[in-house]
Amino acid sequence: MATAITDSYSKDRHECPICLDVFTLPRQLPCLHSFCEHCLQNYITKRASTTGKTLDQFMCPVCRAVTRPVNKEQPSGEWASLFPHSPFPLVGKSKVERSCEICVNKSDSSTYVATKFCVICEEFMCDNCAVRHQNMKIGKNHRMITTDEWVSNPENRLKFTEGFGCPQHDDEDIKYYCMGHETALCGTCLFHHHKACQDVLELKQSLPALLRKMNSQKVIEQMHKFEAHLKNFLEMNEENLGTLESDVNSISAEIGDIRKKMNAVLDDIEQKVKLEGNKIYKEWLITKQEQNHQCHSLVSAIRNSLALLETVGQYGSDKQMFLVNSKIKKQLQCYSDQIREKFEIVDTMRIRLELDSNMKAMLSHDGRDLVTLSCQRDVKKMHCRNLMVPLCKKTLELLNVVEVHCPSHSNPMHKGIIQLPNGYIVLTDYRNKTCCMFDSSYIFITSYILPANPTDGMCLIGEDEVAITMPEMKIVQFLSIRDCSIIDTGTLITKYKCCSVASITREEILVSGPCDDVYSKKFYWSIITRNGDVKLHHEFDCQHLTSWAYAALDTSKSRVYISVTGDNAVYCFGVIDGKQYFVYSSKDLNSPLAVAVDRDDNVYVVGVISNNIHKLSPDGNKLQIITSGVPRQPRGICFNDNRDGFFVTNQMNMKLHYFVYK
Repeated sequence: MATAITDSYSKDRHECPICLDVFTLPRQLPCLHSFCEHCLQNYITKRASTTGKTLDQFMCPVCRAVTRPVNKEQPSGEWASLFPHSPFPLVGKSKVERSCEICVNKSDSSTYVATKFCVICEEFMCDNCAVRHQNMKIGKNHRMITTDEWVSNPENRLKFTEGFGCPQHDDEDIKYYCMGHETALCGTCLFHHHKACQDVLELKQSLPALLRKMNSQKVIEQMHKFEAHLKNFLEMNEENLGTLESDVNSISAEIGDIRKKMNAVLDDIEQKVKLEGNKIYKEWLITKQEQNHQCHSLVSAIRNSLALLETVGQYGSDKQMFLVNSKIKKQLQCYSDQIREKFEIVDTMRIRLELDSNMKAMLSHDGRDLVTLSCQRDVKKMHCRNLMVPLCKKTLELLNVVEVHCPSHSNPMHKGIIQLPNGYIVLTDYRNKTCCMFDSSYIFITSYILPANPTDGMCLIGEDEVAITMPEMKIVQFLSIRDCSIIDTGTLITKYKCCSVASITREEILVSGPCDDVYSKKFYWSIITRNGDVKLHHEFDCQHLTSWAYAALDTSKSRVYISVTGDNAVYCFGVIDGKQYFVYSSKDLNSPLAVAVDRDDNVYVVGVISNNIHKLSPDGNKLQIITSGVPRQPRGICFNDNRDGFFVTNQMNMKLHYFVYK
C-alpha cells in the first residue's frame, strides 16, 4: 500500500489537479498551483455562470486562495491564457508542449506545436517556421536546437521560465519589496496597493541584505516536513479504508455463522448488512478519495516549489533566487493552514454489528428491523505545530499604524475587527451602527447599516461571512462579504444578552454574556445552531457585578476563554464538558474586553483601562504584558489569517495598530 502511494506521488507531480491527466499548456496561479490552460478556463467559466455575476476574482481549485486576473479588463473567458506559463517542466520529465511563437504572434488559427528553438532569437518555432527562419538572411547562421535539447538543459529552462516578473503587470519588472506584506512589487503595484506601507525597500539597494537574511535551507526543510506529514496522512487514510473493508467482510462472515439457526430471517439481516455496510463504505471511500486527491495536489504543489527552489539555487541569479524564495516563503503559511484545516485530523470509521437481544423470540418479524450497523469514529490528531516556527522564538513588533475612515461617517467608534483571508478588513462602528469594509491597503470599499449598536464581539465564519453581536436587541447578525459587497444572510435571536460570538462550524456558533439584562454576577456561554437550537448551555458565577463578557476559542475549538470586565479576569472552560480549567487575574489588567488566540494557542486579552494586552499560555500562565505601541483605551483585537500578527482598535481615534511576530 505504501508503494502505491509513492507511485501516485510521482504520477501526480505531472498531472493537472482538475483533469488528472498530463499537463497541456500548464498555467500557474500566484499560489503556485498549476493547471492545464483549458481546464483552468473551464473552471473560471463555470464559476462565472454559477454566480450569475461579473467575476473580478475566483478561488484556486486546490487551495481556495483568492485569485485575481492578470488583467481585469479582459473578459473572463480569456483569463486562463493571461496567467504565466507554469515552470512545471522544472520538476518532471513529462513532455509539456509549447506553441510556435511566430504562429502565435501572427494570430494563426492553426498554431503548431514548437519543435525547434532558435538559440540566437530565443524563440520557439514549429518545423515550417524554423525552415523559413533559416532561409531568411537574418537567420541563416542561427543555431537551432530541438525542444527536447532545450528541456534537457536546466539553465535554458530557468532562463525562459515565466514568473520572475510582476504577476499582475506583464510588462513591469520587480523593483521593490514590501516588508510588511512580504511581497515583491513592481512600480505600479507600489503606487496602487502599497502607498500606505511604511517599510518598502528598493531591491537594487537591499537585495544583498535580503538574501543574507533569507534562509533557503530552512524553507526546504519546512517543505520536507510538510511532505512527510501529508504522506503519513495518506498512509493512515489508506490503512483505515483497508480496515473498514475488512470490517464489512468480517460482518458478512459472522452472519454466515448465525445463518444455521436463523434461515429465512438471516436472509433479511444479511441483505440489510451488506447494503448498509457497502453504502457506508462507498460513502466513506468517496470522502477519503476526495481527501487523498486534495492531499496529493498539495504534495504536488510542494514538490513543484521544492524543485523550483533547487533549480533556482543551482542555476538562477540572486534576484531570481530571492524572488522565488520570497514567493514560496509566503506560500509556506498557506500550506501550513491547509494542513491544519484539512490534514491534521484523520477521521476514521469502524463498523460493528449489533444484534437485538430478543432476536430469537422475534423470528417471525421482518429481519431488517432486528439489526443495525453502528459506525465508530476514532479521531486522531496529527500534531503539526512543529511545522512552523513557534511564536515564542520570534519578536513582536508594531509594524504600522494606519488610519481607516468611512467618508459618510463622522466621529466613528471602531470596536470589533476581523481580517478576511483575502486581506480585507471588516470593522464595526458602534457610534454610527454600521459594519464597514476596507481593502488590504485600508481604503474604504462599502458599509452596511446595522439594526442596533454592535459590540466588540464579532467573528469570521468560513472565508466570506461574519457574525456580529448586538446585545441590547439580543441578536447575532450574519453578513456575507462577497464581490466587495455586504449582504444580510440571517439573524439569530438569543435568550440572554450576547456580548461576544465565536465560530465553531458554519452552522454552529458560541455566544457569551450576562444571564440578566443589567449588571450581573452570573454569566453564560452557549453553543447554538444557526436555526436557534441550543446544543450546550453553561453558566458560571463571577465575583463582581458586570455586564460584559467576551469569548474566544483555541485552534482545536476544545477550550473557550472568556473575559469578564468586572472581575478583571479571564475564565477558561472545556467546550465539551464545561470544566473550568483556570481563572487568570492580575492587578495590571483593568477592564478586560476582547480576547483572541494565536496559532500556538496563546491567549491575548485587551485591558481597556490598563492600556495593555496580556499574553497568556494555553494553561493561563502570564507570558507577557504588551504595552509598547498599544493605543490608548484599546478595544478590539483580531489575528490575521496566518495567526502570527494582530490588529488592535481603540475608541479614541480611527487608527488601527498592527503588530506582527518577526
